[in-house]
Amino acid sequence: MRDLLKQSFALVGVIKALRQIPFDLKRALWCIGREGDIREYLDAHTVRKLQIGAGYNMLDGWLNADFNPYTRQAGQLYLNATRRFPFPDAPFDYVFSEHMIEHIWWPDGQTMLKESHRILKPGGKIRISTPNLASITSLLDPPRTPIKEQYLKLSTDKHIPHAIGYRPGFVINNFFWDFGHFFVYDAETLELALRTAGFTDIRRWQPMQSDDPNLTGIESHQKIVGDEVNVFESIILQGVKA
Repeated sequence: MRDLLKQSFALVGVIKALRQIPFDLKRALWCIGREGDIREYLDAHTVRKLQIGAGYNMLDGWLNADFNPYTRQAGQLYLNATRRFPFPDAPFDYVFSEHMIEHIWWPDGQTMLKESHRILKPGGKIRISTPNLASITSLLDPPRTPIKEQYLKLSTDKHIPHAIGYRPGFVINNFFWDFGHFFVYDAETLELALRTAGFTDIRRWQPMQSDDPNLTGIESHQKIVGDEVNVFESIILQGVKA
């Protein structure tokens, strides 16, 4: 009987819905006073910078937003990036997001980028860091370079205890299915996404590097995977609102 109950889509759906209630309550609490927090940030900063999907990477001088903020401390904000942003038109100078856009589908990613374009001032800049589809799929192709070996070993040791050896098949499947990645970009597709959202002058950068001091040294993914793996895994594009 227990197995039959576990196979009930209705019962499983009810259980999942009940488990969601604490998060729904948290989200309601996060939204209380959010308008005041936004006004306070905008009033206090002449250069206004929004980070989407901040996680634990709290950047000084930035409004650090996340779908699941871990604290209500100053400078953190609840934000659902797949919906209209709770900001007026064009108050921000910069938007930054690191290893977040791959966790939402392409249409939602377009919502996020178009909303970012809307809230930026003319001349404002966006910087997007996300896993590079070309690098991930290159694991299947020879030669097995040292950085590929390093990536396979790191991914397997950290995330795939059931893997048999350091094999691309295990690592690539884990990358797509075990991290909540819904749409993964290569350089061409990410540039297309930015241009479709209205951005111009799109340029590619290495992690921690930029021609703008406000966008230099702001990544944190290398703290998790190391500098070399981050360069291999990530693609970073900057664009400008004309």
